[in-house]
Amino acid sequence: MDYKYISGDIVKVGEDSSWEDDMEMSYWYPDTFVSGSQNINGMKMKAFFNNSKVITKYTFDQQFQGGPGVVHGGILSAAVDDLMGYAAVIHKRACVTAKLEVNYIFPVLIEKEYSIEAWISKIDGKKIYAESIIYDEGSIHTETNAMFIDLGERAAEHFGEKQPEETRDDMYDYKPESQYP
Repeated sequence: MDYKYISGDIVKVGEDSSWEDDMEMSYWYPDTFVSGSQNINGMKMKAFFNNSKVITKYTFDQQFQGGPGVVHGGILSAAVDDLMGYAAVIHKRACVTAKLEVNYIFPVLIEKEYSIEAWISKIDGKKIYAESIIYDEGSIHTETNAMFIDLGERAAEHFGEKQPEETRDDMYDYKPESQYP
């Protein structure tokens, strides 16, 4: 694909990765708005690992409408932010969003299926750069770039304690000593 606002560079997941293509990723945080399966007002988007990217296909319901027949831009921002966060996870990084820039190229329509892809484009110490697109069979509708901050050793205090005990230990295969020599 040709991009207008993003590089399209993809940092490949390491050989030691436990991720396999088509593995679902969206079960860790059941109460989140975008991918939480238990949030009755949420989007219930399912994210999957595929070739160093996080991908999904999604149809935005009527409840996410902004202008007539069009998905609200804030909903689109939330969706790509969530998937780019998962992209950091596949690189064994627990991050928070520091900057998010969405380029709205064409409207995203409600009740129509779109593909969404997110990936890491660069890792520079604690700064994790991510990109994403929302597209259909004919056009790219949004291009997004973001910078996330790796929480490093603080990840467990921010993310881990908020998770059910049975998922806490398996959520991140995080070894700070391997990230920061």
